[in-house]
Amino acid sequence: MSLRPNAITSCTSARPLRVLQVLLLLSLLLIALVPSTIGKGRETWESGFVDVEPYLELRCACVKTVSEIHPKNIQKLEIIKPGAHCNKLEVIAMLKDGRKVCLDPEAPMVKKIAQKMLKGERSAA
Repeated sequence: MSLRPNAITSCTSARPLRVLQVLLLLSLLLIALVPSTIGKGRETWESGFVDVEPYLELRCACVKTVSEIHPKNIQKLEIIKPGAHCNKLEVIAMLKDGRKVCLDPEAPMVKKIAQKMLKGERSAA
């Protein structure tokens, strides 16, 4: 009869050790996964641009648009045609200070800027 209490105590002492092993494995798994998700899908709502890779997200890149911007501030212009990801034409300007701003493709000023920049690329090529 003295064997039974010893068996119970040895069984209960082994159980917390097993729980600690499982917790350790789970924490190591979480530590390994967290760095891979940091920086994915950064969103800058202030400028109206959502900075995500096109193969990760199938949605419009422009949340809100700006209708007027001075052409001297634009370093590069990107035009994204409507498609499966978004049913709107999107015009994204990379400014000289590094920010990305979505422009309203229907605004007359934006149309002029886009035509001048596209004409400049054709003449350079």
